Amino acid sequence: MRQVIQLMRPLLLLALCIGVARADTGKIRKIGPLEMGLVTESMGVAHEKSFWLAWRIRRDNGWHTYWKFPGDVGVPPTVLWDLPAGLQAGELVFPPPRKIMMAQVGAHGHTGETLFLCKFEPKTPFRVGETIRIQGQFSWLTCSQTCLPGYADLSIELKVRKSVSPDPMWKPRFDLFREQQPVAPPKDWEPSASSHSDGYVLSIPSLPGDQPSEVRFFGEGRMIRSNAPQILRRGKQGWELLLTQSPWARKGLTHLSGLLYRREGWGTEENPSFYRLNLPLSKN
Repeated sequence: MRQVIQLMRPLLLLALCIGVARADTGKIRKIGPLEMGLVTESMGVAHEKSFWLAWRIRRDNGWHTYWKFPGDVGVPPTVLWDLPAGLQAGELVFPPPRKIMMAQVGAHGHTGETLFLCKFEPKTPFRVGETIRIQGQFSWLTCSQTCLPGYADLSIELKVRKSVSPDPMWKPRFDLFREQQPVAPPKDWEPSASSHSDGYVLSIPSLPGDQPSEVRFFGEGRMIRSNAPQILRRGKQGWELLLTQSPWARKGLTHLSGLLYRREGWGTEENPSFYRLNLPLSKN
């Protein structure tokens, strides 16, 4: 028995260390088809430096929430932070969208597990050794064949330290989130956009290889019908993506703004899947 205990001692110590490593993870809540909580990429926060938190959502199979710009249907997740004095929150950063279906209507959203990142800036340094509590009121709409609005109060307590080390579980997930964020296209890659009576033409420069298996534009605001087909065809100098104007589009729009997705990536060294576009509209 003594030998068994001695053999198990390193495992017990490892378990305790893992427990300490997870001390800065907020309480996980299961609300309907969603599981969620607040997580951090480091073990505590440095007393004079900015830091990031993530709102983690894991959705049951068949359920989704919505992107910042949902399209024809949907409402994006929001948060109203309640912060300690001297701490300021930045904008909630969404993961890139995918096409999702609300019943028979196509929209922009997320499935599975995703993070939503937020940067926090201390305007005055916290004291080393103190614990700060970050909390907020969170709201969302989750849908499958039906929709469920949801609300929750989430919080996390963070230990203030002179210096911090990365959390071995969450730091890689934060890094992956950042790697998957949309980027600006190269300066020598020049797409263009034009408008016509019932939509827009997004002209895409020639791409390496054969016709891409999937190219999709995720428009900002309600400029583009998310439920309408997007037709990719050969153009004079590359490809043309035909987009349908939304009946809810504001009049007098001068730019086509959103994310351009290619399943195979865009062929640069980093090979991102999403380019961030803001193109002036010419008249066709």
